[in-house]
Amino acid sequence: MKKTKYIWSLDLSTTNVGCALWDNEGLLIELKHLELKSDKNTPVEHRDIYKANLFKNYVNNFKNRVETELNGEIIEVIIEECIGGSNNSKTVSMLYEFNGICRYIIYNTLGVIPIKISVHESRKIFFPEYVHPVKRKGEIVDVLSFPEEFRDNKKHCIWLKVCKLYPHIEWVYKADGITPKDMNYDMADSIVVGAAGLKQLGIVK
Repeated sequence: MKKTKYIWSLDLSTTNVGCALWDNEGLLIELKHLELKSDKNTPVEHRDIYKANLFKNYVNNFKNRVETELNGEIIEVIIEECIGGSNNSKTVSMLYEFNGICRYIIYNTLGVIPIKISVHESRKIFFPEYVHPVKRKGEIVDVLSFPEEFRDNKKHCIWLKVCKLYPHIEWVYKADGITPKDMNYDMADSIVVGAAGLKQLGIVK
């Protein structure tokens, strides 16, 4: 039987990983979340290794499940490119290091070199309605500008659009039954990364 080809998109961080699986026609197959929680007895300086091992085990199990349960193979992996986003140089360094470790794990396990896409580029592709031409230094450039009410909460804006585009997704809420848990934002980001990457690969228009 011919194997189904899949594309995997991830939003990587040192605490949570959002994962979206797509078929080779751009259809969302599943949406998952991995919490990278280290054991309280693990020394701080060793937590990156501990979390990397959690991620490695997850990728191995994911590969086996795709092969056995879905009769498929991963042909492309798309990840969000690591950005600084912090004034703490130690935090920035840790993010870059962990991102690199995860990329190597993906390559070593799946045999696929992950495609990197920047946060800004993926959001520009996902939110064409928020992209406007602006003249800068005599040239017209496309600028992404979120509505005022979401300027300080872009992740919620992203989640709302993902909810609209994929109404079948069952999200996880806090005790009030209204407020989405933070893991939802990581999963939504993995969809944005995937949707943008699928367009760049020419799989969807």
